[in-house]
Amino acid sequence: MSARELVVLGTASQVPTRYRNHNGYLLRWDAEGILFDPGEGTQRQMITAAVTASMITRICITHFHGDHCLGFASMVQRISLDRVPHTVDVYYPASGQVYYDRLRRASIFHDVSHIEPHPIREAG
Repeated sequence: MSARELVVLGTASQVPTRYRNHNGYLLRWDAEGILFDPGEGTQRQMITAAVTASMITRICITHFHGDHCLGFASMVQRISLDRVPHTVDVYYPASGQVYYDRLRRASIFHDVSHIEPHPIREAG
Protein backbone atom coordinates (compact mmCIF):
# COMPACT_ATOMS: atom_id res chain seq x y z
CA MET A 1 0.00 0.00 0.00
CA SER A 2 1.31 3.46 -0.88
CA ALA A 3 1.79 6.08 1.80
CA ARG A 4 0.16 9.37 0.83
CA GLU A 5 -0.63 12.32 3.05
CA LEU A 6 -1.06 16.07 2.62
CA VAL A 7 0.26 18.06 5.57
CA VAL A 8 -1.15 21.60 5.59
CA LEU A 9 1.44 23.92 7.12
CA GLY A 10 -0.40 27.17 6.41
CA THR A 11 -3.30 28.65 4.46
CA ALA A 12 -3.33 32.33 5.46
CA SER A 13 -2.27 33.89 2.17
CA GLN A 14 -0.54 37.29 2.50
CA VAL A 15 -1.35 38.00 6.14
CA PRO A 16 -1.01 35.33 8.83
CA THR A 17 -3.52 35.25 11.64
CA ARG A 18 -3.31 34.02 15.19
CA TYR A 19 -4.43 30.58 14.03
CA ARG A 20 -3.23 30.43 10.42
CA ASN A 21 0.31 30.62 9.04
CA HIS A 22 1.43 31.72 5.57
CA ASN A 23 1.07 29.16 2.77
CA GLY A 24 2.93 25.89 2.95
CA TYR A 25 2.06 22.28 2.16
CA LEU A 26 3.99 19.03 2.38
CA LEU A 27 2.86 16.11 0.24
CA ARG A 28 4.12 12.76 1.46
CA TRP A 29 4.04 10.38 -1.50
CA ASP A 30 5.74 7.08 -0.75
CA ALA A 31 9.43 7.96 -0.24
CA GLU A 32 9.00 11.54 -1.51
CA GLY A 33 8.38 14.62 0.61
CA ILE A 34 7.32 17.47 -1.66
CA LEU A 35 7.16 20.90 -0.05
CA PHE A 36 4.94 23.38 -1.89
CA ASP A 37 5.15 27.17 -1.53
CA PRO A 38 7.20 27.60 1.65
CA GLY A 39 5.97 30.91 3.03
CA GLU A 40 7.36 32.62 6.11
CA GLY A 41 7.16 30.52 9.24
CA THR A 42 7.34 27.20 7.39
CA GLN A 43 10.07 25.87 9.70
CA ARG A 44 7.97 26.52 12.79
CA GLN A 45 4.93 24.91 11.23
CA MET A 46 7.04 21.88 10.29
CA ILE A 47 8.01 21.45 13.94
CA THR A 48 4.36 21.58 14.95
CA ALA A 49 3.50 18.99 12.28
CA ALA A 50 6.47 16.69 13.11
CA VAL A 51 8.02 17.23 9.67
CA THR A 52 11.83 17.26 9.50
CA ALA A 53 14.04 18.82 6.84
CA SER A 54 15.38 15.38 5.94
CA MET A 55 11.86 14.36 4.85
CA ILE A 56 11.95 16.95 2.05
CA THR A 57 13.06 15.61 -1.33
CA ARG A 58 11.56 18.31 -3.56
CA ILE A 59 10.46 21.92 -3.20
CA CYS A 60 7.97 23.49 -5.60
CA ILE A 61 7.51 27.25 -5.72
CA THR A 62 4.44 28.03 -7.82
CA HIS A 63 5.15 31.76 -8.06
CA PHE A 64 7.26 34.40 -6.35
CA HIS A 65 4.72 36.29 -4.25
CA GLY A 66 6.16 36.56 -0.75
CA ASP A 67 3.54 34.39 0.92
CA HIS A 68 4.58 31.52 -1.37
CA CYS A 69 8.38 31.85 -1.30
CA LEU A 70 9.84 33.91 1.56
CA GLY A 71 10.37 30.79 3.67
CA PHE A 72 12.56 29.23 0.97
CA ALA A 73 15.76 30.95 2.15
CA SER A 74 15.36 29.61 5.68
CA MET A 75 14.47 26.15 4.36
CA VAL A 76 17.73 26.00 2.38
CA GLN A 77 19.63 27.00 5.50
CA ARG A 78 17.78 24.38 7.57
CA ILE A 79 18.52 21.68 4.99
CA SER A 80 22.18 22.66 5.20
CA LEU A 81 22.21 22.92 9.02
CA ASP A 82 20.64 19.47 9.35
CA ARG A 83 23.10 18.13 6.77
CA VAL A 84 20.36 16.49 4.75
CA PRO A 85 22.36 13.87 2.81
CA HIS A 86 20.24 13.64 -0.33
CA THR A 87 19.72 16.09 -3.16
CA VAL A 88 16.66 18.32 -2.85
CA ASP A 89 15.25 19.25 -6.25
CA VAL A 90 13.67 22.71 -6.46
CA TYR A 91 11.12 23.56 -9.16
CA TYR A 92 10.06 27.14 -9.88
CA PRO A 93 8.98 29.36 -12.79
CA ALA A 94 12.02 30.32 -14.89
CA SER A 95 10.57 33.83 -15.16
CA GLY A 96 11.41 34.25 -11.47
CA GLN A 97 15.07 33.22 -11.73
CA VAL A 98 16.32 36.50 -10.25
CA TYR A 99 14.09 35.98 -7.19
CA TYR A 100 15.18 32.36 -6.82
CA ASP A 101 18.84 33.45 -6.90
CA ARG A 102 18.24 36.14 -4.27
CA LEU A 103 16.40 33.77 -1.94
CA ARG A 104 18.98 31.02 -2.44
CA ARG A 105 21.76 33.33 -1.24
CA ALA A 106 19.77 35.62 1.07
CA SER A 107 22.24 35.51 3.96
CA ILE A 108 25.62 34.23 5.05
CA PHE A 109 25.78 30.59 6.15
CA HIS A 110 28.01 27.57 5.66
CA ASP A 111 26.19 25.89 2.79
CA VAL A 112 26.63 22.13 2.64
CA SER A 113 23.21 21.50 1.09
CA HIS A 114 22.62 19.58 -2.11
CA ILE A 115 20.06 21.79 -3.84
CA GLU A 116 19.38 21.16 -7.52
CA PRO A 117 17.46 23.97 -9.27
CA HIS A 118 14.96 23.12 -12.01
CA PRO A 119 13.54 26.29 -13.58
CA ILE A 120 10.33 25.50 -15.46
CA ARG A 121 10.14 27.31 -18.78
CA GLU A 122 6.85 25.93 -20.10
CA ALA A 123 3.49 27.37 -19.05
CA GLY A 124 1.03 25.24 -17.13
